[in-house]
Amino acid sequence: MKDEAKTRLSLIASILIFICSAVMREMGYRAMALVLFLVALFEIIALYILMLQYSSKSQEERKTFSQIATSLAGDYESVYYINTRDNSYNEYSLMGQIEEKEDGLTIISSGKDFFKDTIVNTEKLVHKDDREHFRSYINKQKLYEIFRKDETFHLNYRLIKNGKPVYYSLKATKGIGTDDKYIVIGVKNVDVETKAHKKALAAAEQGEVFGKIAKALASRYEVLYYVDIETNEFEEFSTSDSYSKLDIGHHGFDFFAETQRNMVRDIYVDDYPMMASAMDKSNLLSVIRDKKIFSITYRLIIDGEPQYVNLRAVKPRDDNKHIVVGVMNINESMQREEEYKQRIDTVMNMANRDALTGVKNKNSYTIMENELNDKISAGTNKEFAVVVCDVNNLKIINDTKGHKAGDELIREACMMICRVFKHSPVYRIGGDEFVVILKGEDFENRSSLLGELRTQVLINKEEEKVVVASGIADFDSSTDTNLASVFEKADSEMYSNKKELKEQ
Repeated sequence: MKDEAKTRLSLIASILIFICSAVMREMGYRAMALVLFLVALFEIIALYILMLQYSSKSQEERKTFSQIATSLAGDYESVYYINTRDNSYNEYSLMGQIEEKEDGLTIISSGKDFFKDTIVNTEKLVHKDDREHFRSYINKQKLYEIFRKDETFHLNYRLIKNGKPVYYSLKATKGIGTDDKYIVIGVKNVDVETKAHKKALAAAEQGEVFGKIAKALASRYEVLYYVDIETNEFEEFSTSDSYSKLDIGHHGFDFFAETQRNMVRDIYVDDYPMMASAMDKSNLLSVIRDKKIFSITYRLIIDGEPQYVNLRAVKPRDDNKHIVVGVMNINESMQREEEYKQRIDTVMNMANRDALTGVKNKNSYTIMENELNDKISAGTNKEFAVVVCDVNNLKIINDTKGHKAGDELIREACMMICRVFKHSPVYRIGGDEFVVILKGEDFENRSSLLGELRTQVLINKEEEKVVVASGIADFDSSTDTNLASVFEKADSEMYSNKKELKEQ
C-alpha cells in the first residue's frame, strides 16, 4: 500500500509539472516548457500503468501467480532430444517436477517418431488459430532449412489447458560436431509474461505520446533517451537506481559525443571496440534506416561487476527528427541461457553414455558408425581396426548369483578392456558385448595390445575372474565398404576365441 500511496503522490507531482509547462509556454519559455511537458507525460504514463497493475491485483491472482512461479522454477518445463536419423526421441524434465533427482534430469517420456507424434498432439493440444502456423515450422524439413541460416529457432504459440489457451515458447537448437544429427527442443510456459506484456501495451496505448516510444517500451528499460538527431540534444528518463549510479545527466547537448566519453569509463573493456563503432552516429542511423531498429548486446560495469544489457534504438512513428534509445538489463536472462546450454550439454552426454560402465553406448556407436561410413564412401577415412569383445558366462552369473553380480562382472570386463586400449574409444553395444575402434598409436600396436588382453584373460581364467573373448579385424579399402563388414570379421574371430577359451 505504501508503494501505491507513493505512486499517487508522484502522479499529483507530474500533473503539477504538466501545469507548470503550460504556464511557461504562455510566458514564452517554449524550450523549457517542452522539456517539462515530455517529462510529465512520460511520468504520467508510467505511473498510470503501475496504478492499473496495483488495482487489478486480488487474492486469487496472487495465489495463481505463486502456482505459476513454482512451475517455472526451472524455466524450461520439458526438453526433447530428437534423433533425426530415425526421428526417435526422449523427453526430459529439467526441473525435477516429475521425480526428485540430484541432477534434476528425468526422462519422462520417449517415442519412436517425434514428428508423427507432434502432428497428432498438435490437433489435440495446440490452439486452433495457431495449428497451421505451428505445423508449418515444427517439421524436420523446415527446421533444417532454418538451421542452415541460424543456430537456434524460436516459436511462440498457445496450448489448450483445462479448456483455456496458455501461451508457450519453444526454442529449437541443432547439435554440433558428432551430435549434428540431433535436434534439441526446449519448451517453457510464458503465459504470465505474455499476458502481462499485452496488458501493459494495451494500457500504454491509451497515452497521447505513446506512439513515439511504444516500440522502445516493449520490455522494462533501465533508461530511455529521447534524442534530436538534428541538434544531438537529448533528454534522459531513468527508472533504475543502479543505472543512475553511473552519473549520466538528465539533459545533454550532444548525445553521441557524451556516449563515446561515457563508454570509456562504463563499458566492459572487451566490448568497448564493438560499442565505439556501433554507437557512431552515422553507423547507428544507417542501421535504423535499413532495418527500422538498432539492437546490440554488451556488458556494462554496474556496481563493479560486468552485467549484460541490451540497447535498442528506433525512430518514433511520424517523427523523422528524433530517435528513442532504450537500455535494458538482461543479465539474469543471459545467465539462464547459459544454464540452459549447460543442461543441454548434460542431456546430450547422458544420451551417449552407458549408465552402468560410463563408456560410450549403442547410441554413440551408431553416430560414430554413420560418420565413419560417410568417410569410407568419400575415401577420406584413415586406417583403423575393430576389436569385438564378449564377456563369457554372464548368463550363468546372472542366474546363479543375481544381476548385481552380473553388473559387477560387466564393469570389471570394461575396466580391463579400457586399461589395455588406453587411447581408443570403447563402446558397450549390448549386454555383454563391447567394441573398440583402434586408430593412431593403438592401431600401430594392435597385435601386442590384443596379445596383452588375451594374456590377462588366461590369467583371469586360472584365478576364476572375468573372462573376455576377443577378435580383431583391420579395415581393407579394397573389400570393406562400411564399418559393419569390418565388425563381422572381428566378430567371427571373437567367436573362434570364445570356443578356444571354453576348450582350454
